[in-house]
Amino acid sequence: MSKPLPEIVGEIYALLEPLESEDRKKVVSSALTLMGEQSTPKNPVTGSSGLNESDDTGESECGPKVKRWMKRNNISLEHIEELFHIENGVVEIIAGDIPGSGKKQQTERCYLLSGIRSYLETDEPKFTESEVVELCKHMGCHDSANHYKTRGGLGKYVAGKKQTGFTLPAPGLKAAAALVVQLSNAS
Repeated sequence: MSKPLPEIVGEIYALLEPLESEDRKKVVSSALTLMGEQSTPKNPVTGSSGLNESDDTGESECGPKVKRWMKRNNISLEHIEELFHIENGVVEIIAGDIPGSGKKQQTERCYLLSGIRSYLETDEPKFTESEVVELCKHMGCHDSANHYKTRGGLGKYVAGKKQTGFTLPAPGLKAAAALVVQLSNAS
């Protein structure tokens, strides 16, 4: 069985981190060429081949669905940048903590943020249980005894199953938008 993508990304990050930016790009381009891949892959976040291209409105480097979601919910690039780090098509949650009245509410918010992290990265709000558990552990709100029960309480905000993965349907995207605005304004 292959390693999970977050683990692979962590290993690649560790290898590339000491290099200068231009050397990192050369290494990635060379590796892709050796694999017979396009040497300047399309960025899943931007849909472009340039790393820093943006549309003519100056909006964030996001896919078309995410751009519509941001516009519909009055979310600015500044809101996103306060909670997420986007680099080379990889999106990382950088929120300092997840406020909430307890582990249950914090866990629910981790589900929403995991969906948005994936949305920003792939233009689809699909994510796995392991991503949420990892985020909950990182934020100090993982309650293994009640995690399943908390997930069950998300109702219309999160669809899917542990085995096949989750997605944020329209109500989940709306709730996540409100959370993004709330958390970025709290910073």
